[in-house]
Amino acid sequence: MSGLTAALELEQAGHTVIVVEAQTRPGGRVLTMRDESGSPIAEAGAGRIPETHTWAMSYVNRMGLETAPLYPDGLSAVIYAQGKRVVLGPGSDPARHFDLTDAEKVLGLDGLARTHILAGVELVKASGTMNGPDWPATDLMKFDELTARDYLANNGLSEAAVNLLTLGAFPQTISALTLFRVLATYDRTRLRKIRGGNDLLPRAMAARLRTPIAHGCVVQSIRQEPQQIEVIVETSTGRHQIAADAVICTIPFSLLANIEIVPALSPAKQSIVALMRYTTATKVAFKTRARPWEREGLSGFAQLDTMAEIWSPRGHDAGESGVLQLYQQGELASAMDAMGVAARHAFASDTIERVFPGTTKIIDEVFEHSWQRDPWARGAYGIVAPGRIYAWKDHLARPEGRIHFAGEHTSLEYAAWIEGAVRSGYRAAAEANAGV
Repeated sequence: MSGLTAALELEQAGHTVIVVEAQTRPGGRVLTMRDESGSPIAEAGAGRIPETHTWAMSYVNRMGLETAPLYPDGLSAVIYAQGKRVVLGPGSDPARHFDLTDAEKVLGLDGLARTHILAGVELVKASGTMNGPDWPATDLMKFDELTARDYLANNGLSEAAVNLLTLGAFPQTISALTLFRVLATYDRTRLRKIRGGNDLLPRAMAARLRTPIAHGCVVQSIRQEPQQIEVIVETSTGRHQIAADAVICTIPFSLLANIEIVPALSPAKQSIVALMRYTTATKVAFKTRARPWEREGLSGFAQLDTMAEIWSPRGHDAGESGVLQLYQQGELASAMDAMGVAARHAFASDTIERVFPGTTKIIDEVFEHSWQRDPWARGAYGIVAPGRIYAWKDHLARPEGRIHFAGEHTSLEYAAWIEGAVRSGYRAAAEANAGV
């Protein structure tokens, strides 16, 4: 997404742009699982687009695409934690179902969130640096020193309360500051998806390029010369050299260390490339013959205490068939990768069955994708570990000679989102345009 954004903006500025892509499709980690007919089943990658992510939404609108609400109206989500299934109906408070302290039960889930999370979100908003080059403000540094879980525990919350506040596909290694920053522009009631599949966005952007993408080109090396920069790529017809005035590198840092760069990147950048960690995420989607959960008034969406979520991505479609998808992060995602195909599918279906009983009897097809096993991703998205944001912020996206860097991993403000990729692509294009 960052490369497509940069290419479109540079072409609009009058430049000739060559986009080289190792895969046979555009979009990177925006990928829709589709059946043999091409119909969308579920999102393997980026699945939700907050309306508050204005840059991502602007490209959706520019491409003439339609969106729909992520969650179906009038149906309830579910929490599954401590072996208990709790429906989030109107007026319900899941806090009373779990082993919280008396004081925590009095606050309830909403009160716990307001006291221990939303207060930090308001401090982030009040800093006035959210979308500017000064992010994050110096006085927010204390929130970057601990993981979000450790921060909540240090606030005196019980383990059960901490688990309740971090349900779902929650990356355990993010700092409290990163959590607050994400929530500062995240409204759960205003999440969208693209009708027909989110990968229609990169497809539409690729179709707008004057020069078609060079698919199947694997970058081997990048060499900076006094008057130009040279990129060596491997294709089905052999090795080829591309000369240019500048390069915008959107390769995930999980892969960048495998590419020869001459002269070498600065020590600061090399350290970031080596130390940035990518989350593990595996998604398994089951197409079903019916939607029995809807007869119970359930949306098919759930948050679990195992770093997992369940989605119902076809909840708005007409017809009887449906989809339930397990979105698993963390150690269990790695464990799933180590299983055989049948065992992995059984693990996913058993997990969904505990939350939405009766699912296993109506499964027709299975679709899956693991981002850490994906050779062109090696992880779902980049995470800056606690305590590193302030040390990295001046070096993470800084150009190195004629090389400019983009991708969600270079965005401290919107890491892991399409928004971060799009903003970073626009920034890198502006840098390159100013320098050539």
